Amino acid sequence: MTSLLSSGDLISDRYASALYDLAAEKKIVYLVLEDLVFLQKCIQENKDLKLLAKSPLITSSDKLNIFEKILSKRKADNITNIFLKVISRNKRFAKLSSIISQFMNINSLKRGDVLADVTSADELSHNQKNEIRDQLKQTLGEKLSLNFNVDRKIIGGLIVKVGSKMIDSSLATKINKLKIAMREA
Repeated sequence: MTSLLSSGDLISDRYASALYDLAAEKKIVYLVLEDLVFLQKCIQENKDLKLLAKSPLITSSDKLNIFEKILSKRKADNITNIFLKVISRNKRFAKLSSIISQFMNINSLKRGDVLADVTSADELSHNQKNEIRDQLKQTLGEKLSLNFNVDRKIIGGLIVKVGSKMIDSSLATKINKLKIAMREA
């Protein structure tokens, strides 16, 4: 089993690892990855689809039918369709987006990419993302995969995580450090 990378979500890790191992065994990782990237994009761009995946009010079989219809537009690989059926049977559609993200992380790691998570308080512009990517490439090397996240709690600045290292230049952290310094004074 591929347990190269832990997202902190055991369920997502296990499903993603199992799917990756199966796709690698059949030598179709790229095809499955294309299907999953397509699904992830659909989920991210369609608020209703995101809510549908997480809704306990909609049956798993109804969710499966909807996701199968979405994938039928691109003639998805059979492994991807079987994967969705397993997700449906085990009532894990709420974890679908997380499983897909973890699958992409495993794939990047297997290719030898350096994975970096960049968290900002607001959505970054295309130019800002490119500037961050260029700066990190200079430091970390050419094979770089970035995940951009938004967390309003950090107020401002950035948090960059690469493996076990973290650079936290968020405003929230600076405020907390200032509070601690003022208590000690």
